Amino acid sequence: MVGSRSRHLRIRGQRPAAVLAISLGAAALFTGSAITEATQIISSSSGPTCIWRPTPSVDPHRSLYDRFDSVTVVSPREAWAVGDYFTGHEGGPHGAFIERWNGRRWRLAAAPILRSAILWSVSASRAGDAWAVGQAAAGNQLIEHWDGVRWRVVAPPSRTGGILFAIAARAPDDAWAVGAHNLGGGGKTLIEHWDGTRWSVVPSPSPPAPPGHRRRYAILRAVTAISPSNAWAAGYSGGVRSPVTRTLIEHWNGRAWTIVPSPNVRSAGGVTNDILFSISASRRDDVWAVGSWGSVPGGYGGKGDHTLALHWEAVAGCASPPPRLANAVCSPAWSRVPGGPGPWAIADSNPISGR
Repeated sequence: MVGSRSRHLRIRGQRPAAVLAISLGAAALFTGSAITEATQIISSSSGPTCIWRPTPSVDPHRSLYDRFDSVTVVSPREAWAVGDYFTGHEGGPHGAFIERWNGRRWRLAAAPILRSAILWSVSASRAGDAWAVGQAAAGNQLIEHWDGVRWRVVAPPSRTGGILFAIAARAPDDAWAVGAHNLGGGGKTLIEHWDGTRWSVVPSPSPPAPPGHRRRYAILRAVTAISPSNAWAAGYSGGVRSPVTRTLIEHWNGRAWTIVPSPNVRSAGGVTNDILFSISASRRDDVWAVGSWGSVPGGYGGKGDHTLALHWEAVAGCASPPPRLANAVCSPAWSRVPGGPGPWAIADSNPISGR
């Protein structure tokens, strides 16, 4: 594992709002020892088995750190992956790249990548319709589209700043992208929709700053689309310089985006530092959101972080409220799935009140 905590791994001591200007995660490289370990696991198995195999991919910059950030599969013969490269030092050269799987191997794809850009997410609804989103060098959003022939940069909504962290393409005329506006050291949620012709900003709510904090931040890190009237986005929110970070989940019902109350884990020491990075759904009553909860205030990617999994259960005729939601009523609700180290306790389930 090779990583740079200066730019690509959120380190303790920096507030989550800083993610509006820096990238996340840690660079990871397949090494000979990793492949050897996988081979040993495979050889020790008896009989037919389903396994994960390391697959060679293009390393565009041998002298720098390369990593994949997102992947989408169209068919066994077509998949796309986007990533970025960096030197491992703050302020060093960095940029993005796109690779394509053709059924036999990964190859670097020709694409109009802006210098010092980052591509965070890629999604395809079918062959000839793939999207990649991220941020350009100046911190503005970057949107690129594959039409079956070439990648091209697509104009974002006019006069719209901010960064896009995730995209979900459901159909050629139905795609969602989410991220955050940068507002004077804070930020608010950003959601955009593609209708087959153009991208437009769709109003989305942001929780207020916690008591005692004038500036807020609200960041959406993931999105999934089930149907034209059912989509979910997930991330986190808090106050600038506040030690408290809470989960943030929003839902699209075909008319508007609204915040849906979601539980938070409070550590035994009284710390609430909960962040969601990904969300996925198989149907309307089966949605998962995952991330981390921390026992150390401020940020993620450091000591004190633990896995966090939330599940949406839209049960007809709800007989009783989920016991892990402090303020729940008899209705569909998000609940935490137990797992990981303890002790822990559920804190508030209302991301709006700040209590």
